[in-house]
Amino acid sequence: MQTQPPTSEARRRLMQWMGAFATTELLGACGGGGGGGGNPAPSPAPPPAVAPGTPVVSATGSLGGATGATLSSRFAGLSYEKTRLAIPLFSAGNTALIRLLQRLGPGVLRIGATGVDLSSWNGLVPGLTPITPAQIDAFAACMQAAGWQVIYGINMANNTPANAAAEASHVASRLGSALLAWEIGNEPDLYHSNGDRPSTWSYADYLSEWRALRSAVAAAVPGVPFSGPAAAYDTARFTVPFARDAGAGVPLLTQHYYRANGQDTSSTLDLLLSADAALPGRLQSLVAAARTAGMANGLRLAECNSFYNGGAPNVSNAFGTALWVLDFLFTCAVNGCTGVNLHGGGNGSGYTPIADSNGIIVAARPEYHGMLMFSLAAAGMARAGVLNLASDFNASLWGVQRSDGGINLLVLNKDRNRALQATVSTGLGASAPASFDPLWLTGTSMDAPTGQMLGGSTVAPDGSWQAQGMAAVPTRDGSVSVLLPPATAVLLRSL
Repeated sequence: MQTQPPTSEARRRLMQWMGAFATTELLGACGGGGGGGGNPAPSPAPPPAVAPGTPVVSATGSLGGATGATLSSRFAGLSYEKTRLAIPLFSAGNTALIRLLQRLGPGVLRIGATGVDLSSWNGLVPGLTPITPAQIDAFAACMQAAGWQVIYGINMANNTPANAAAEASHVASRLGSALLAWEIGNEPDLYHSNGDRPSTWSYADYLSEWRALRSAVAAAVPGVPFSGPAAAYDTARFTVPFARDAGAGVPLLTQHYYRANGQDTSSTLDLLLSADAALPGRLQSLVAAARTAGMANGLRLAECNSFYNGGAPNVSNAFGTALWVLDFLFTCAVNGCTGVNLHGGGNGSGYTPIADSNGIIVAARPEYHGMLMFSLAAAGMARAGVLNLASDFNASLWGVQRSDGGINLLVLNKDRNRALQATVSTGLGASAPASFDPLWLTGTSMDAPTGQMLGGSTVAPDGSWQAQGMAAVPTRDGSVSVLLPPATAVLLRSL
């Protein structure tokens, strides 16, 4: 790849990587303290230590020739229930949330999920959560302050075209250019089983209702794209036909994904960290459907996380989910997805990247740390890697061919008890960079819900974070070698 001058995005990410982002753009926008301006840089910190007596497994690796999506901070976004608009979470005054969003870089937030069909614009439907103009005003101010775009959900199960149009008019007037797309309804393939529609209700019925609401919204707010169908699981009877039938003005195909049922005792961390063999093929078929239909924005998993039904208690909040989310995001990227939205909200023992208690941010969970590590790598074309290992050792390798001409390598050791000595070929031979800058992701244990650190520091609830400087990892004969303790990951960025 021809080396080009760094873009403004590349320069911003380099600042973020070196820890300067928190003391310049971010804190300048949001207020607060943070950097030690004028103080001499501390000595580089050593890499995480491998405990004496820990077995060490050696492996060689390399990046494959196939490439995937071109990554940016827009790839890994968040998803929230629409009913969360009714609590004081999304507002310009919630600087902790804004900082955490900014930390990930300009992203995409999807507001909808089950809560979209349990809410009603201006309380038109009794018994549903009212969504008011004031809530939308606060939400829009929050998104604009964070620099995030929005996929906005509109009730389908309990709504009228006129009410949908009225809501869309107000939302569009407030979000402006931050409005990425409309989403009508949520998981319509489950409407017949959750009581929203009779058992005889079909995809044809769904498409007819969807078109009526879409026409009303498009007439009220011309020019804003639509997405869909936000199906839970039924790709054959909903998602693929929708790609064919949606028509112009729908550039984004959406689907949901969860590994398994969080209420099932078999939904363990070990299951989560094992590769889902069916996922790549499923993604590829949906990507192909979007491409065939001419959907310019491709496929986005607009809602996903570890296990559905809120996650598996004390599993979906464990440190291992930080490793899972890295694998999951790269799996989506190398199989052609254009983005992913991790679902969350609240402070239970299930999943959420950002934990809040009635709108007050209380923690950046392990998943968030994995997302942040991904965002620091996501500045170019995703590449899959291969590690030569015995089948009983759980590890993975991913890469990014950076838009500035450099390369990022991500090595994950998901083994609980054994260290990994990984020697990875850069594929660049004699032209390989002399060294790589390391950033480590560590935790106190695979199952711990707290204690995670990225770059030797934990992201604080107020969004502050400062990575420790670490000694560069040298290359030798075009390869880079690194020793990973159990349950760790390292991002190596060419200098």
